[in-house]
Amino acid sequence: MLKSPEKAIMISVVLLMATGLVFIYSVSGPYSQSKGLSVWYYFLRQGIWAGLALVVLFICSTLNYRKFLRLSPVFLVGSLLLLLVVLFTPAINNVHRWLRFGFLWVQPSEIFKISLLMYLAYSFGNKKMNLKDGKKLWPKLVIIGIGLLLIAKEPDLGTMMLVFLTTALVLFIAGIDIRYLLVAGVMVMVIGCVMVFGFGYEKDRLNDYISSLKDPLRTDIPASRSGGYYQTRQSLISIGSGGLAGRGLGGGCQKNLFLPAPHTDFILSASAEEGGFLFCLYLLSLMLIFSMGTLKIATMAVDLEGFLLAAGLGSIITFQAVINIGVALGLLPITGMTLPFFSYGGSSLVICSAATGMILSVARYGRIPKVRFIKAL
Repeated sequence: MLKSPEKAIMISVVLLMATGLVFIYSVSGPYSQSKGLSVWYYFLRQGIWAGLALVVLFICSTLNYRKFLRLSPVFLVGSLLLLLVVLFTPAINNVHRWLRFGFLWVQPSEIFKISLLMYLAYSFGNKKMNLKDGKKLWPKLVIIGIGLLLIAKEPDLGTMMLVFLTTALVLFIAGIDIRYLLVAGVMVMVIGCVMVFGFGYEKDRLNDYISSLKDPLRTDIPASRSGGYYQTRQSLISIGSGGLAGRGLGGGCQKNLFLPAPHTDFILSASAEEGGFLFCLYLLSLMLIFSMGTLKIATMAVDLEGFLLAAGLGSIITFQAVINIGVALGLLPITGMTLPFFSYGGSSLVICSAATGMILSVARYGRIPKVRFIKAL
């Protein structure tokens, strides 16, 4: 299948979306009814978002990625402004992460992630860019730092670390001096420590994570269902209850208001209960095919811009999936990240689809032509 990475990516994305829709309907019913909504509510909304996401994916894949990169400074400035504006909106669940435009909810950090990677590919993929010139490098690193600080202020430590890791990978691939990365790493660690010890929200999550590592199945858990300790425990119960083949579609018990966010952050856990270990293997296989496809397209890119763009976008989607899975298994602190293409969430789905479209654009417009290669031989 990977002889044609474009087909592999498209098949994996469509299957993830379709399977996600099925399980969103299956696991979200009790939650939606508890909110006075129809059992079809989240399924129908996600179906609309999925249709829009596929259109966005198609458009981005047909346009030359170099045109997107030329506009990347505009996208980056716009996303930074949105990150600033969202801090002045009313908090939802103690965080400032969403902007509302009519009936649409938008997460600015999702837009920033993609905009930043586009900007990095545009800046560091330029042959005229001297990676040893500190005067030219520091302004770009400052821009990255401003974005990370705004995300940290929401607060959203998980997304901040995701963006930093992917950014560091792209800069390393581009050939930046390792000293700059070390300095940036120290700065991010300082920001992370300030967040953990300065914001009760992140501190509580870290404490819950440490407690869950010591004894994930303790019975004297906090009464609050919103606590990370409770969520991790219910997630592990869901996964363990599924066994090899699961309880069957619609047969899960944890979705009955035991497992919080069964259709978003913890959809893997809810799906594991109904589909079992075999379904989890199917899901992980699709994510692996997607990741390998993006890597192959990146290595086939004819220019550094295309290589950095495909590698960066593919990596951030892969890292997000790994983090979501790690949270579900209790290996990582709760971050609030969705499982790409599978979880409920319009912003994440559309942004991931746009990123996938740009990766496919690299395959279409930035690949080394096979015919020319053969003739050259």
